[in-house]
Amino acid sequence: MATNILQSIENKLRYLLEEKLDRLLFPGVSGSLSNTLIDLIQKHIDGQSDLQTKQMPDLIILHVSADRWDAWQESLPVLDEVSQLLGGSWREAGYQLKANPVIQILQSPELSANQLKVETAISVEEVTSRQTALLKISRTIDPESLPQDACLIIKDREPYYLKKAIIKIGRRSTNDIVLDDPMVSRDHIQLRADNGRFFLFDLGSTGGTKVNNYPAHNQVLKPGDVIQIGKTTLIYNQTIEQSTSKPTRTLSEGLS
Repeated sequence: MATNILQSIENKLRYLLEEKLDRLLFPGVSGSLSNTLIDLIQKHIDGQSDLQTKQMPDLIILHVSADRWDAWQESLPVLDEVSQLLGGSWREAGYQLKANPVIQILQSPELSANQLKVETAISVEEVTSRQTALLKISRTIDPESLPQDACLIIKDREPYYLKKAIIKIGRRSTNDIVLDDPMVSRDHIQLRADNGRFFLFDLGSTGGTKVNNYPAHNQVLKPGDVIQIGKTTLIYNQTIEQSTSKPTRTLSEGLS
């Protein structure tokens, strides 16, 4: 049954991506990406024994070349459609999925312009209560707990790499990231590193904070999370620890 579902999803992906990605990136990338995603998802599913609880990977990591970084950023709306299509199709088939897959884009300098490395993973759900968050915010943070290559992507700016354990964001000029947005509070949010993750804290801002369109006061950030404060959108990314069991494939121009 799962094989038929995946074939149907692949057909939908090809239809969605054809022309859109090929025009933005390079000819053939849409077919290659569609085929590879379904193949990697199939490998995840084949490795699960319980037919009733088969899980689709909820994290898709696209490693792209620095030369194509801007073009891939332009493709984010298309990739959001891919996420919705994957999640919606899986639910329509009768399987449970808490959220649509997160698609993360990371730069990989070793890749040539028309190469793309694709990874898929099933992430571990992390839930942080407000009490736990307050305990974390009160203690000293070890700089070694910084997530690898963590950054925030803000429209029309270069990625801001998070190289400190505490990152302050708001309109105040002394913040680490200063936002010229009248809807943003002077001290709006703070990010704190712990055990390879960043935790987001709203600092009692006037307009509040949303993560992936949901109100957020304190929570763990995951790659691909979209943070909304005022009229400003920030996309959080970090490199996920490599695993030998994680399905991976590198594509080049002309593969399909």
